[in-house]
Amino acid sequence: MNLRRNLARSVISHTSAFAPAIFAAIIAAIVVWVATNWRLERSLADERAIVAGELATISSRLQTNLNSNVKLLQGLAAGIAVNPAMDQSGFSRLAAQILKPDSQLRSFAAAPGMVVRWVYPEKGNEKAIGLDYRTNEKQRAAAMLARNTHNIVLTGPVELVQGGTAFVVRCPIYINDGSSQIFWGLLSGIVDIPKLYQESGLGSTELEIAISTVPEPNTPKQVFFGSLATFSRKPVQTSVDMVYGRWTLAALPKQGWGQNSGIGTFEFYASLLAFCVVAPIVWIGFLTKSRQRTIEKLRLHKKKLVRARQRLEYLSLHDALTGLPNRRFVDQLISQPPRPRPQDCLILIHIDLDRFKEINDTKGHAGGDVVLQATASRLADLAGPNDVAARIGGDEFIFASWSADPEPKANALAQQIVDALEQPLFIEGVACVVGASVGVAWETEGALGRDLGQLLLNADLALYEAKKAGRGRAAVFTEELRSAAIHSKELADEFNHALDRDELVAFFQPQFNADTLDIVGVETLARWDHPQKGLLAPNKFLEVAEKLGRTGDMDRLILQKALFELTRWDSMGMQIPRVSVNISARRLAQANLLAELSELPIAKGRLCFELLETISFNDLQPVLKEIIPAVKKLGIEIEIDDFGTEHASIVSLLRFEPRRLKIDREIIKPIIASPSQRRLVSSIIEIGRSQNIDIVAEGVETMEHAKILKDLGCHILQGYALARPMTSEQLIEFCRIKDKGMAEAGR
Repeated sequence: MNLRRNLARSVISHTSAFAPAIFAAIIAAIVVWVATNWRLERSLADERAIVAGELATISSRLQTNLNSNVKLLQGLAAGIAVNPAMDQSGFSRLAAQILKPDSQLRSFAAAPGMVVRWVYPEKGNEKAIGLDYRTNEKQRAAAMLARNTHNIVLTGPVELVQGGTAFVVRCPIYINDGSSQIFWGLLSGIVDIPKLYQESGLGSTELEIAISTVPEPNTPKQVFFGSLATFSRKPVQTSVDMVYGRWTLAALPKQGWGQNSGIGTFEFYASLLAFCVVAPIVWIGFLTKSRQRTIEKLRLHKKKLVRARQRLEYLSLHDALTGLPNRRFVDQLISQPPRPRPQDCLILIHIDLDRFKEINDTKGHAGGDVVLQATASRLADLAGPNDVAARIGGDEFIFASWSADPEPKANALAQQIVDALEQPLFIEGVACVVGASVGVAWETEGALGRDLGQLLLNADLALYEAKKAGRGRAAVFTEELRSAAIHSKELADEFNHALDRDELVAFFQPQFNADTLDIVGVETLARWDHPQKGLLAPNKFLEVAEKLGRTGDMDRLILQKALFELTRWDSMGMQIPRVSVNISARRLAQANLLAELSELPIAKGRLCFELLETISFNDLQPVLKEIIPAVKKLGIEIEIDDFGTEHASIVSLLRFEPRRLKIDREIIKPIIASPSQRRLVSSIIEIGRSQNIDIVAEGVETMEHAKILKDLGCHILQGYALARPMTSEQLIEFCRIKDKGMAEAGR
C-alpha cells in the first residue's frame, strides 16, 4: 500500500508541471484526429469515384470489343449456314473477308458434326484439324454447352491444341431443311488475349485490376486476370454482362487507397498548428520541471559531495592494500590525540618486518602483498577498542595504544607483536617466517601532551637499536639512545666537513717477506685528524661514511694521498715495491672509476686494490665481472682482504683471479695454541699456492706468529710484531733505520 502511495505521489510530482500542457495536447490531438478522419473519408470517397469512372470505361471497352468479335463470328456462321457444303478453300475465302487486321480475332475453326474440318488461317493451325470436341476433355463441356443451349459460349483462357492460350467463342450453326432446323456443327473464334486486354485499356492503366468469372471469387482459378488478393482489398467492382456470360471486374490504385490523398500534408499542417498552440504551454511546463529537477539535482549533488568527501577523507587516511590507517592518520592521531581518559599516556610501537625484502625478491610483489595483508590482520587482532594499527609505508607499521601506566603495557604489547609476527604464514602453499623488529616509546607522566611528534622519532630510534641488536626483538627508547643519535648526527655533519677540509690523513703499515723480512709493500689506512677529538681510527667513522654514501669519496681521497706519497718515496730512493689501498663497493660501482684510474701515473704492479670480503660478491657479481678485469688491465693488482670472515666463498673469490689473499687476524691469532687453526691456515696457504696466489697474514702480533707462518709457507706478513701503522714521515724514518741496521749487519 505504501509503495502504491509513493508511486502515485511520484507520478503526480512529475506530471503536475505539465498538467496544462497535457490538457492542451489532448484537445489538440482530438481536433487533429477528427479533422484527419473527415479529410481521409472525403479523400477516399473522391478516390473511389475516380477509380469507378476509370473502371467503367475499361469495362465498356472490354464489352464492346468482345461483342464486336462475336458479331464477326456470327457473320461467318451465317455464311456457313447458307453454304454448308463448302470446302476448306471456300471457308478460307469467306473467313478472309470477315477477319479484319484490327480485330482481336486471330483465327477460326469450323467443326461440322463437332469435329474440326476447316481452319483459317491454315498456317499455324494445322494441329487443330481433326479435333473432336466430343472426346476432348478440356473443350468438350463448353462445346456441348453451346450445342445444347443454342447460344454463343465464351470460354477462356483456354490452352489451344495448336499451342498458346486464348479466349474461345463458340457459335452453334443450324441448317433449315424447310420443316426443321438441323444442327450442323460449331464455329469457334480464337480471341487474342493480349490484344484484347491492350485495346480494352487493361495494360495502360494505373489501377490494379482483377477479372473473375464469378462475383465473389474464393480461389485463384476463378480469377483469370490479376490477383485474387485484389478482391480482398476493398476494390471498386463492376461487371461485363454478355448474353454468353458475365465477368466481374475489381480495381483499386496500384499504391493502395489513400496514397495520393494528400492526407500527410494535411496532417502535417494540422499538427503544426496544434504544436504552435501546445508548444508554449509545454515549454512553460518544461521550464517549471527543469527548475524542479535542478533543485532536486542540487540536493542529490550535495549529498553525493558529502559522501564523496567522506570517502576521499577515508581513502586519504587509510592504506589501499591492507585497509589499515596510514601515515597521515597517524600524524593526525599525534597532533590531536583522542585520549580515552585524561590521565592516559600514548604508547607508540614502530614495527619493521625483518625478512620482507627476501620474500619480495623470491615470491614477487604478489607474495609481498600477502605478507603485508597477513601482518595487518595480525596487528588488527591485537588491537583493543582504543588501539590503532597502521601501515605507514613499505613494510613499516605503527601500533598505538593508551594506558595510565604505559611501561608494562608497552613491553607486553611489544612482545605480543614480536611473537605474533614470528608465526609462519603460507605463500603459494609454502610456510614462510617473516618476523619483525620493534621500537617502543611512550609518553611520560610529566611530559603528558608535549611534542608527540618527538614520540614517533623516539620509537624510530628504538627500532634502529632493535635492528642493530638482531632480528625478532624489541627495544625500548631511552635517553641514551637519544644522545647516541644526536652524537651520530653531529658526527655525520663533522665527517662531511672533514672531507671538504681535507682532515682525512693516510697512515701506512709495512708488509714483509716472510722469509727475508724485507718490505714488499705498504697498506694504506685512513685516519681522521679530528680538530677536537684527535686522531680517530676507521671504526669511529666508517659506518657514518657508509650511511652518508661518501665511502667512494673517502676512497678516492686516500688513493690520491697514497700515490702522492709513493711518488715522494721513489724520489727519495726508498725501496717500497707497491702500495695497497682499500676500495669500497660504492667506489667500485661508480661509473667514472675506470676513466679516473686510466689517468693515474702508476707503473704496473705498484698499486693494489684490497677488496673487503664484506662486499657481497653475489650482489655485485655483474659489476665485478666487468670492472675487475678492466682494473687489472690498467696494471692494478687485486687483493682479497679479511678472508674467512664474511660472504665470499673460495670459488667466487678465485673467479676474479686475485694476486693476493689476506687472511683475517681473527684466524691468525689462535694458531700459536690451536693445531686445528694452524691446519686451517695451512689449507688456505696450499690453496693459494695451487692457484699462484700469494697469501698475506695480517694480525702478526708476536715473532712466534711470524715463525709459524713462515714454516707453513705464508708469503707475506703484516702486524704489530713487525711494524705498526705510521705516517709517511714515520715510515721514511722506519725504512732509514731498517736500512742502516741491515747495512751494519752486513759489515
